[in-house]
Amino acid sequence: MIVKMTLKRWLVRLRHLPQRSRGTIALWIGAAAVGVLAVMLAKAAEWAFAGFDSLTTRWFWWPFISLPLGGMAIVWLMRRIGPGAEGSGIQQAMAALHVADQPDIANRLVNLKLAATKFVCIVAGLGSGFVLGREGPTVQIGASVMYACRKLFPLGDAAFRRQLILAGGAAGIAAAFNTPLAGIVFAFEELARSVEERTSGKILGAVILSGVVSLAFLGSYTYFGHIKVPGFSVSILPPLLLISIAGGLVGGAFSWLCVNPGRWLPERVQLVRATRPYLFVACCGLLIAVCGLAAPIFGSGAEVTSKVVAGEATLAWYYLPLKFVGLLSTYLTGLPGGIFAPSLSLGAGLGSWFQPLVGPELHIKLVAIGMTAVLAAVTRAPLTASFILMEMTDGHEMVISIMATAMIASTVARIFRTNFYHDLAERALAAVTPKPVLEHHK
Repeated sequence: MIVKMTLKRWLVRLRHLPQRSRGTIALWIGAAAVGVLAVMLAKAAEWAFAGFDSLTTRWFWWPFISLPLGGMAIVWLMRRIGPGAEGSGIQQAMAALHVADQPDIANRLVNLKLAATKFVCIVAGLGSGFVLGREGPTVQIGASVMYACRKLFPLGDAAFRRQLILAGGAAGIAAAFNTPLAGIVFAFEELARSVEERTSGKILGAVILSGVVSLAFLGSYTYFGHIKVPGFSVSILPPLLLISIAGGLVGGAFSWLCVNPGRWLPERVQLVRATRPYLFVACCGLLIAVCGLAAPIFGSGAEVTSKVVAGEATLAWYYLPLKFVGLLSTYLTGLPGGIFAPSLSLGAGLGSWFQPLVGPELHIKLVAIGMTAVLAAVTRAPLTASFILMEMTDGHEMVISIMATAMIASTVARIFRTNFYHDLAERALAAVTPKPVLEHHK
């Protein structure tokens, strides 16, 4: 009772502070919460997939049970509790930015109920063996938590609400990957596509605070370990160019297939997907299970990719096509899940294709170049892809190679005329926005 009264008094005092001070406090509270949730999601996802991997090692047929049944359970949960939690979540955060001046509409895209649903479904999806990542969804979770903090200190400023969403998304990426610079770059390059003095300061503060919280629990680490490669050499240019072009084609094709399923899926499959979602997700789960018999494609692929980057494992030539099929199948189900880590895993498979062209000392470098190429092509965000790779692998010796690869691959991907997150954000916005309002924002 005493604690409750004391807390109430503090809230009253805080609400009498100047508007700018209240906004800063709300930002701090939200950033700390995002950091805690990112750590919780990382640990829960790790344990869930470890459990799946252990069962699969013991019983090879386990994915044929866990994938269909797990997928149907997740679809049921989403339909009952969290419509709007499907997919990566980045598109929902981007759409919310467009309607920040209309909080009721924005709240349909980023809210605590969606964040909770996303959290549970990501863990369940990885525990079932689906090919998905947790990093992209952390953007929607971060944006939802930060956006909810506006209720602590009611502010009617639409610009402030937009800053909260941006800062939440940036903090989510930074805490999930332990890549603070990539979080900041991602917010400006992909979410906002603009830099404002006031906004940049808030994003920087949110990223720092959420990063500190994450480090307090997880310690200093790099997502894919420490990459060890020789310095720049002219001999790397031919394979770099080939991998960049191939990565642009692979990533661009993946984006196009995801954004335009109605243009390539057979009509019968489209009908099942639209009218019988439980059957569709079960069939996709079985397809992923079949692919998983030949290659370790389950989950995000972070574990396998980390071993490859460390030089402790190699990837068979068929890993890339099977992982591609598994990731595309997972995306088509509509299950919550990101594509960042799986795209990096695809890139590792691509880079391994070109290893026979160079000496053993450059094999790991080609893997890193492939990872950069596919991620840059899928997201069409070359700066974000570059910073993520450099920070996740401590690969600062590869700055020029990585940035050149990202630029080339992103340029090649343009031939598909698809911008993954922006195209999906328009659809997410259309799903929750009345037509007159939507036309006003176009």
